[in-house]
Amino acid sequence: MSVHAGRMRVSIAVVLLVGLCLGPTPTVAHQCFCGVRRAQNETIYPDHPIEPGEWPWHTLIYHWPGPKLYPPARICEGALIDERFVLAAAHCLMVGGAGRKGELLPADQLVVHVGVVAVQQDHDQSRRFRVRNVTVEDESDLALIELVVVQEPPRVLPLGMPLLDSEEGSGEEQPGGWKPTPVCLVDALDLTTLYGTEMYILNQSQRTRLGGYEPVRLVLDEFLLCTGSTLAMKSRSINGTTVSFTIKDLNLPSHDRGTGLYFKHQGTWSLLGFTVARATRQWTPGSVCLPNDIISFDCLYPALDWVMENFADTNS
Repeated sequence: MSVHAGRMRVSIAVVLLVGLCLGPTPTVAHQCFCGVRRAQNETIYPDHPIEPGEWPWHTLIYHWPGPKLYPPARICEGALIDERFVLAAAHCLMVGGAGRKGELLPADQLVVHVGVVAVQQDHDQSRRFRVRNVTVEDESDLALIELVVVQEPPRVLPLGMPLLDSEEGSGEEQPGGWKPTPVCLVDALDLTTLYGTEMYILNQSQRTRLGGYEPVRLVLDEFLLCTGSTLAMKSRSINGTTVSFTIKDLNLPSHDRGTGLYFKHQGTWSLLGFTVARATRQWTPGSVCLPNDIISFDCLYPALDWVMENFADTNS
């Protein structure tokens, strides 16, 4: 595992969608595309379980030390941005849990489940991978996870935990029949142009313990309005490169797993950012907004140069 700390560069300019591909030039067999939902129609139904292929970049990250007495624990969410790279919030990959400062969990103890629709449930459009390397950008709280992509599909072990084969054989190829669909990234974005935009997070159903994920719709308003018994207060929803939403009536879980925020732009779906670490949230004394009434996301576009630099380093 390597740790790379870089400097962020914030630029407000024209919106540009960036689809990331392996290698300097995409081959005919693997064209560079991103942000395409494989759904029967474009309608998104909040509070209904997602189906395979609807959010193919949705990723869960498990910590699994290995012994069968310790089943894998879901620790973080992420998003596939390339056929062998996943982006996640770095704070939820720390030893000791989300928000803790210190060392990252060992890469060889992480398992990444791409295309997931429910915890520990596999289907023909999902795959699990071991992790080759994790690189962190401290200022933006991002982790770039490089997957071990092997030729053969995983074999299933007890506890329903597939274990990918080691790096043997003729080279790294996609597991049989699996076609990755990454999410798009957005560079140089003026966040104020997104007022009124519908955005979505994927939330695990609260009706059953291992329920499937469901889309939750969030609309970016200019102000957050929090009401109390005798007063109301509003604040701006955009603070630098952080966006916030009021979620008082949405019954979202209080734990932080680095949830991704998605929105549709120019016909494709893009990743805007991940939830802010609770330990770093600033709170205004006397506010009538309770911490669990608001959900905030750090936008990732200021660190896109860092992501591209690491792609270049890995593929060189």
